[in-house]
This record gives sequence, C-alpha cells and structure tokens, in this order.
Amino acid sequence: MEGIYFNMGARIFFERGGIEKYLPEIKRYGKKVLIVSGKSFIFKSGLFSKITDILSKEGISYVSYPGASPEPDTDDVDNGAKLCIKEGCDCILAVGGGSAMDVGKAIAVVATNGGSVRNYFGEVEYKNEPLSVIAIPTTCGTGSEVTRFAVIVDRKAQTKKTVSSERIIPKLSILDAETLLHLPFNLVVATGMDAFSHSAESYLSKRADYLSRIFAKESLKLLLEFLPRVKEKDDIEIREKIFLGSLIAGFALNKTGTIIVHGMGYTLTITHNIHHGTANALLLPYVFEYLKKNGYEKEMSELEQLWGETEKLNTFVKRLGLPSRLKDIGIGKNEIEKLTDLAVIGTERSMKNMKGPMGKDDFRKIFESAF
Repeated sequence: MEGIYFNMGARIFFERGGIEKYLPEIKRYGKKVLIVSGKSFIFKSGLFSKITDILSKEGISYVSYPGASPEPDTDDVDNGAKLCIKEGCDCILAVGGGSAMDVGKAIAVVATNGGSVRNYFGEVEYKNEPLSVIAIPTTCGTGSEVTRFAVIVDRKAQTKKTVSSERIIPKLSILDAETLLHLPFNLVVATGMDAFSHSAESYLSKRADYLSRIFAKESLKLLLEFLPRVKEKDDIEIREKIFLGSLIAGFALNKTGTIIVHGMGYTLTITHNIHHGTANALLLPYVFEYLKKNGYEKEMSELEQLWGETEKLNTFVKRLGLPSRLKDIGIGKNEIEKLTDLAVIGTERSMKNMKGPMGKDDFRKIFESAF
C-alpha cells in the first residue's frame, strides 16, 4: 500500500455560534491582535463589532487592517506587515474570504522575517517562526483556514504566486455558518465551485494519496448535492453543508495542491477581473475533457462516477447560473493567445503536481474548446 502523510497542525471548530464560544481562546496565541479583513463585509454585517466586543471582554487589544483586496497583491501584504510591526502585534486574526486569510498568513511570515512577501514565494525556509494565525472564514469555498498556502497577486509578473509552508496553517479556525447568512447567492455558488475545483484537482494531483482522495470525494459529494439546492431553498442548513464541503476540500488541498485549472483560471481573473471560483468553474469541464484523453483516463473515470460524463459537469455549472464559455464573459477569440501565454506562467507551480509536461499548444487547445 502507498504511504500516507497527514499533518493538520490546527484546532478546528465547525459550529453555529462558534465565534462567541471559541474566539476567547485567541488569548492562547497572543496579547495584541492584528485583525486582517476586507474593507466592507466585516463592518456592514456587524461582525467586526461582535469580534472586537469579545476581544475587549477578554482583555486583548487589537489593531484593524482592512487592507485585503478581493484579489490581494504584494502591496496588501507588505503594508499590513509594516503596520503589524509598528503596532507590536503578536498574533493575526484573519476574517473574511480567501483573500483576507491569505493576506493574514503572508503577513505572519513577513512581520517576523522582514523584507517583502516577494522574498517568500514558493517553499522557502524562514529564519523566524511566523506569527500565529487565527482564521474565521466568511465564504464557503476557499479552504484557506486549513491550508499551508497563501495566494497573492504579483502584478509585475501578471500572475498569482504562492507562499507555501506548514508553518502558516492557522493555529485555530472557527467555521460558524451564521457568517454565511450575509453572503449573496452568487458568491455562495462561485465560492462553492472554488471548493469543488479544489477537491477535483486534488484528486488528480500526483501528490494525492488514499486519505486525500477520501476527503476529495466526500467534499465533491456534498457540493454536488447541495450547491444546486441553495438556488431552490436558500437556508442556513444548505449553506452549512456547502461550508462543510469547502472545509473537507481544504483538507485534501493541503496535502496535494492544485493542478492546472487554478493556474489557467488566474488568467481570467488577472485580465478580466473574473471571480476566482467562477473562472475555475468555467474551465473545469474543458480541462477535464482534455485530461481524460491525455493520461488521466482512470482518474477521470473514477470522478465521472460522481457526476457522469464531462458534458454533465458543464450542465451542472450552467444550472448554478455561472458562465460556461469564454465568450459568455466577454472574451474574444483574439485574446486566446494572450491567455495561453499567461497560463504557461500561471501553471508553473502546479505543473509539479501533473503526471507529465504540458506545453503552450496544450493550453491553447483547452482555451479554444472553452471559447
């Protein structure tokens, strides 16, 4: 039997009302907290007040850094790290979607090791231990609350890059489905399809093992069942199931990383500001159809037992109200060459998780089929 490696390194609480119940445990990890968030949701929803009331009651001081952009870049991280150092914060509380959690994890590295986040892309050794990170996700797709990855836009390179280390996995993660009640329906399905992509890509990664495949398949089963149902009956029970699917997808992703779907999806986000999960959902059927004919026959056959032929996956995406073709999002055929060039850059890291090499012609064929 193949070997198995699993290291979570985190305490995870999945429970409604969990923020009030478990956030006081943050005092185990620091005395002054940098709250990393986006600029809007945490304040409009009342979540910021709820969190700061708990911190104040526990005697923990805090500084707010609402500097995580929807597609966070190196400046978001470096500016946050400067504030963290200036204020003497010794703990990061990341609240929001994947952007806030990724920025928080990256700040944790830069704040104790200096320089810019650009110095820490990839898997590098840190001279000093990163600050402890506590995560409260408010979307149901990222999985960042349980992974060793922080994905940041490098605008100079026109792609996303990744800080990767088990040392940045959040020490405490609180998944409280009540935070999802303010999430618009379109973001529920878009972030849910990001989780779907995490699981499906994880299953196909050459780093997958017996345990990670169990996580991937169980996540996919939940998402296949409950993502369509959220459109029919949008309540907390269904959103909570999608949230659980996202968490389990994070377990799989943490072990394996992604394959080329994410890297190709970055091109749509960078060039046309397409939501990350939406970009992945659009490309999934076309990438999988290509892989099924190019070395992944066995794995794709196993996944298709869950959703049927690839065309049914395309129908699934349409059923959720998401775009299923490049021209649906305003991309012209004359842009395929640029997307292809950017995909070669964007998939550089994930190619390590593929069975074999892929060239520019392969990416072009996928984009042409998706047009």
